[in-house]
Amino acid sequence: MESYKSYFDRQTVSPELHEKLLAIGRQPRTERRRRPLSPAWKKWAALAACCALALGLGLWRLSAPGETGSGACVPPAVSSPPEDSSSHSGENRESGFQVEGSETTGTAFLPAIPYIHYPDVGDRPAADTSPSRMMLAGSYSVELTKEDVQKIFWGPEGKPEGADGDLPWMLFWGNFFLSGSALYDGEGELLWLTLKGNSAAQALSFTLTLRPGELPFQCGLYSDLETTHVNGTPVTGWSRREDLNGDGVPDARCVSEFMAGEVGVRFEAACTAGEDSMDAAAWYSALLVGQTLSGGVYLGDLLTNGEVPAWREETFSCLEQAREQAAFAPYLPETDIPGYGEFYAALSYQEGVRNRLTVRWSRGYDDVSVTVSLPEGTPTYHLADVNRPEEYDLSLYSIPWCDSVPEEYRETVSMPTFRAEDMSLAVVESRGHEKDTGGLSFQFGVLHGSGVLVEYRCDGLTAQAVWQLVEETLPPASP
Repeated sequence: MESYKSYFDRQTVSPELHEKLLAIGRQPRTERRRRPLSPAWKKWAALAACCALALGLGLWRLSAPGETGSGACVPPAVSSPPEDSSSHSGENRESGFQVEGSETTGTAFLPAIPYIHYPDVGDRPAADTSPSRMMLAGSYSVELTKEDVQKIFWGPEGKPEGADGDLPWMLFWGNFFLSGSALYDGEGELLWLTLKGNSAAQALSFTLTLRPGELPFQCGLYSDLETTHVNGTPVTGWSRREDLNGDGVPDARCVSEFMAGEVGVRFEAACTAGEDSMDAAAWYSALLVGQTLSGGVYLGDLLTNGEVPAWREETFSCLEQAREQAAFAPYLPETDIPGYGEFYAALSYQEGVRNRLTVRWSRGYDDVSVTVSLPEGTPTYHLADVNRPEEYDLSLYSIPWCDSVPEEYRETVSMPTFRAEDMSLAVVESRGHEKDTGGLSFQFGVLHGSGVLVEYRCDGLTAQAVWQLVEETLPPASP
């Protein structure tokens, strides 16, 4: 909020505009057009009004439900609010870009900001309902470039020559850090794309999901919500308050869903700015709706991808079939787990991403699974030092582990990976803990010198039985 105040404080008007504003002030009250606004929008409506006065004599206002916004103003100067976004959460800065805001000093049209109804869904459960990539055979992700993002909002030609700023300024994304990816199926057809933005200075972040032909996947938890019509397009909105940054203060999240032509749109804005957070989240959501419905969304160049990586998905009905995969066989159990009946095995390969085979036995509430990952892509694991038991020994910590395990050890204590040469029965025993349903549970990984990673998740076995699974995969000890 402070950056907006600072921005508008720097705006000036010409003597001619000043005289026009004074003339308006001299009009009788009955000549002025008045319309009530809901309390949630009053603060941001006031901000919009201030901007309209600063930028020029015009008609920037919030449209009520069912009414089409109209009018524009001709400002003497337009620029995005200045901010310092020195950090962002959870993204690799090398895979995205910082948005340069507009620094135009000429004239620009300022469209109406639509009114969107964002009812509070309270404590109703919310979930990320996008289908897991693991369920989509052959699906793969491609990072979006700056040029890709510009085409989404500017059209097939990309950023227009002479345009000021990286993206349409009405999005107010200046100095946000953006990163995104497009998810394709095994035939190279676009499933959906996701664009994430973050501004630490404004305590704002967002996720934009676009899906060709229909709305992004949802579970229908909020399907009973009413819609707001914006220029004839129904927009479904909802909001909720929750602590997003762990400071104990409720923050705000606003979500908009609608069809922009042939593209389904979901925009989720989150703000952790305190008491102004809901207004800010709703305002940014409304800006995106207005810009998208007026300027359109272009996915043409991203609808197909010709560089489909090789992939293979296969299941096996028994351990013998799984062991026929020669590269995996040395790391798989040689026989079925005694007392466990139901068996499952699957191979999943994607060029440059993964090459793994999982075998699993089930018995009631207990599962025993072994996942073998051959070197392919960049595997994720947390290597533990056997000489530092605080990194992995569960006997050192009490349940709940979230309260007893130091933050710097949580990843290794949760799922440590050990070098094959460091493995022993004692290491396996350190990973055992009692299950709620009875028996012991073990979870850890073993990294072999060849780069093969084997992960064990074993319920209902003794430490000695788990050690036997590991020991038969290790190279013979040196004499």
